[in-house]
Amino acid sequence: MRLASLALAALALLIACGRAPAPASDSGRITLTHDGRARTAILDAAPDLRDAPLLIVLHGGIGSAAFVRRRAGVTLAAQGWAVAWPEALDDWSDGRRDADGRPFSDADDVGFLRALADTLAAQDVVDRDRVFVAGPSIGGMMTLRVACDAPDLIAGAVVAIAALPEGLDCLADAPLPTLFLHGSADAIVPPQGGRIGGDSIFIRDRGRVGAIDDTVALFAARNGCDGFAETALPDRDPADASRALRRDYRGCAAPLVHYVVEGGGHTWPGSRPFPLGAALLGATNRDFSATAAIEAFLIGLAGD
Repeated sequence: MRLASLALAALALLIACGRAPAPASDSGRITLTHDGRARTAILDAAPDLRDAPLLIVLHGGIGSAAFVRRRAGVTLAAQGWAVAWPEALDDWSDGRRDADGRPFSDADDVGFLRALADTLAAQDVVDRDRVFVAGPSIGGMMTLRVACDAPDLIAGAVVAIAALPEGLDCLADAPLPTLFLHGSADAIVPPQGGRIGGDSIFIRDRGRVGAIDDTVALFAARNGCDGFAETALPDRDPADASRALRRDYRGCAAPLVHYVVEGGGHTWPGSRPFPLGAALLGATNRDFSATAAIEAFLIGLAGD
């Protein structure tokens, strides 16, 4: 049972990060001590980079920062950004709780991410006012934790195939540019809310989430939005069993965009579909590249 759970989760990561590697850029490993623990991150940045925007990418529940970096296809480092890939100690402390009400991790991950951004800013590598965080799945839940508990840390967030965990109260009310992406047929993070993994017996207890519509509605209210305009993306691959919609929220104090993949699973639009993955995790939409859409959103926020 445990092996099956790990195999399924590893396959989810392969599908969620299924693009080819981005062009190589200089990289290194950052190690710092926070809260009495050694914490690490991979940094992609040009050696002479100064005052650049920073994207912090949070990996999912199984796998490592190095693995996700190899698979993600992020190109921002080649466009003058710094991209950091931090490592969780075991699980992210994103607010999820087990059946006994205990958090899955007691690490001060919010403090670690703050220390990481502050360290790079103190070295003049990044602009502290242009720090963004993104993550898929459980990495998306940790992104929500940052957006809720440390909105001053970031200038924008990207949350993919994730929703607010039950147990995480989001009391922040300052507008925050945010992009959401989810599949309507996601069996791992159920769009209607509930147990992570749905009714699968192969996935161990990972906590519960609320409904994705409630999560987006909370951020729409936070940003002062008054509705959205919905656009259907061109159906470039009629055989992918899904359609993609983009919702641009109106009247907001900060941008809010929501990509909804009708029929899409716990997968990454634009990635190469895996036949076995479709059976376990649902359809992979091929009408657009999620990575390219997210990068365009972030570049627009960062400005010059």
